Amino acid sequence: MTKILGAQMYTLRDYTNTAEELDATLKKVREIGYTTIQASGIKAALPAEELKAIADSHGLKIVLTHVPYSKFVDELDSLIKDHHTLGCGIAGLGGLPTEFRNADGYPVFARKFSAIADELGKNGLKFSYHNHHFEFEKFNGKFGMDILVEETNPETFMFTLDTYWLQYGGVDPVNWIRKLAGRVDAIHFKDLAIADDKQIMSEVMEGNLNWPEIFKASEEAKVKWYLIERDAGPTEAFDSLAISYNNLKKEGFA
Repeated sequence: MTKILGAQMYTLRDYTNTAEELDATLKKVREIGYTTIQASGIKAALPAEELKAIADSHGLKIVLTHVPYSKFVDELDSLIKDHHTLGCGIAGLGGLPTEFRNADGYPVFARKFSAIADELGKNGLKFSYHNHHFEFEKFNGKFGMDILVEETNPETFMFTLDTYWLQYGGVDPVNWIRKLAGRVDAIHFKDLAIADDKQIMSEVMEGNLNWPEIFKASEEAKVKWYLIERDAGPTEAFDSLAISYNNLKKEGFA
């Protein structure tokens, strides 16, 4: 299976303020070598038709989104239509709203979004939840993340695992990739490093994560989309995406 690299556009959010700026940004993304993107953090409020047209003009396929919580809850029909227009099969949520981050909230969210994920499934789409670190707080001896896994439909409720945030949360990314095999169509590759006595995000294979085992586990889990992200850091954002791309290309990614 070809291991396809994509750019998580949140990395480049500061270069997406207008349609013209987004067009120039996606041109640079394609020049680095990426062929897919995640539509997340794009600041220009573009209709789906225009976003797809700009991406298509640079030969970039949109494989995942991050959509506000309110859009899932209040505008699901519109969300479904937009994803069909984009040709994007996965609608993602970037994180759990604060009000659900407690013992009672996790099951409520799981039930609510299981129903939403099932409705997406009826329309040929999948839902994907992106983890941070807070999901690894324990409630009655169980991770919040475990509640999300156990109380949702594995056919329609997927997970976009983030390697940095898994490690930051005190768990092993390799174990979680294996644990959720079959439910991880897309993964965020992001490294963790120590600089000036602080923990920071870094380019893939420039930090301390166990990448050989992460690669192996991801391939075994049949991950389809490998999305590169760096939320913040000292390296300029385009250079960051290029460094990660070139490091991964040497490891057989395309």
